[in-house]
Amino acid sequence: MQIFHKNCIIFCNIVFCLSLISCKNNFYQVSLDKDLVSIPIATLGTDFTLNLNNIPKTDSKTIIPAPLKEGIDHRIVVNIQSKLMSLGYMAEDKPTTYYGDTTKDAIKSFERELGLKEDGICDLNIYDALMSSNAPYYKARRCYSGNDIRLLQQQLYELGYIIYEEDVNGYFGLRTENAVREMQKRNLLSPTGIIDIETYNCLYNENAIPHTITDKETPDIILKYQLRLKELGYYYYECDGIYNDLFKVAVRTYQQLNSQQVDGYINPSTKLSLDSKYAKPFQVFLGNNNLIVKNIQARLVALKYLEKQIATGYYGEYTAQAIALFQKSNNLPVTGSVDAATYLMLNSHSAVSSSDGPINSPTQFLLDTNEIKEKLMQAQNIGSVDDLLRTSKLKLGAKYIWGAHGPNTFDCSGFVYWCLNQVGVNVNYMTTYNWRFCTQFDKIEKFDDLIPGDLIVINGHMGIVAENETVVDASASNGKVVHRDLDSWWRDRFIIGFRILKEKKSVSEET
Repeated sequence: MQIFHKNCIIFCNIVFCLSLISCKNNFYQVSLDKDLVSIPIATLGTDFTLNLNNIPKTDSKTIIPAPLKEGIDHRIVVNIQSKLMSLGYMAEDKPTTYYGDTTKDAIKSFERELGLKEDGICDLNIYDALMSSNAPYYKARRCYSGNDIRLLQQQLYELGYIIYEEDVNGYFGLRTENAVREMQKRNLLSPTGIIDIETYNCLYNENAIPHTITDKETPDIILKYQLRLKELGYYYYECDGIYNDLFKVAVRTYQQLNSQQVDGYINPSTKLSLDSKYAKPFQVFLGNNNLIVKNIQARLVALKYLEKQIATGYYGEYTAQAIALFQKSNNLPVTGSVDAATYLMLNSHSAVSSSDGPINSPTQFLLDTNEIKEKLMQAQNIGSVDDLLRTSKLKLGAKYIWGAHGPNTFDCSGFVYWCLNQVGVNVNYMTTYNWRFCTQFDKIEKFDDLIPGDLIVINGHMGIVAENETVVDASASNGKVVHRDLDSWWRDRFIIGFRILKEKKSVSEET
């Protein structure tokens, strides 16, 4: 196959394979089997015969199908995604060859910054502008709209600067601008209310200073969470919008029972958990081991339902039976677990003491021991690593959609949440950011200590470690759930890991 050149005109003897696209920027751009080959004019004379079979392999930056749009799979997309990520238009993920929804949205944001029509198509002009050394960094300001704005709002929401979930709406209005200003002030940035690259990098930095709801918050916001904690059975008093000691105790109790950092203030992690429809109502049951259990046991000892030496903080058979007897004596449903009504009665002055003394023998049990053990196993992590990995791979190819957590579409944290709950690990839905502060599972501090079944959290993303140094994750850049190498890309971005499945604890009471 040959190209004949005369006075800047290119002819082709196999027209269906080869055609002139354009002559620009001192290059001849020629379409060759759906690829675009750029040939420097300076290397050619006024008359030449070029044998295409002898064209050396061209760097991927000079080969691009025209135009690039959603659904295309091509090697040049790796370069495009990498540049979009470096400029802040695309969330951190391992670049791929697939031009999906996420890449399209990033290109639309880039077009918006250039003042062009936002169609999400990367033609030659957009590609040149993107690869230029003068390509503009991501920026967002008042009156902008789009999926990127929604993602920014979600991050502001996760950091506690946006209070109401309905404000995560994809439109950069006054409330979003005020949230950005507050975030900039707390993080010692110029409070412009505009997301520039410095603000963007701070916003997604693991050391970003969040906004915590304290007694200095406005009454309407405190009232919102008083009502929520009352609804969930943690707060029993007047909802008055005042961050008093009783409310602080209720917040601490919620944090203890929902794997949150316990400080008595509504930090971003606690706020997101409370806002979620998956927030757990007050309930303490077999297998729990925390300070709340110790307080419950102390009251059972004082009311003569439980022997003092059993009050270790672990909720086992004897504690469950003591609760069952307490419930029977105080005209409550006999379940052996502590719900809000039982807890309130247990701590009231009208609680009835045991007339027969503490339970010290199985002959005094009201509930069947086998039923207790079965409930305990249901409350514990009963799945195996194989179960978790098998479950994760069942969803390979499922579509990636931001904010989705199953059963057929997922984002990265939603995928982990769904898989864990499928194998019996009862965990609240948490975003990737919130997973960093999880206290429910053992932490893995070093990348090399990760084993199959562990969770891996990197900056802005997470997945499930699989066998043979691989990972299963819901990938934005791939647009679906994938099984890929756990390589240096993950190592370089590693933040924390979690060991979820481990040896079961005995159902017997610790003494």
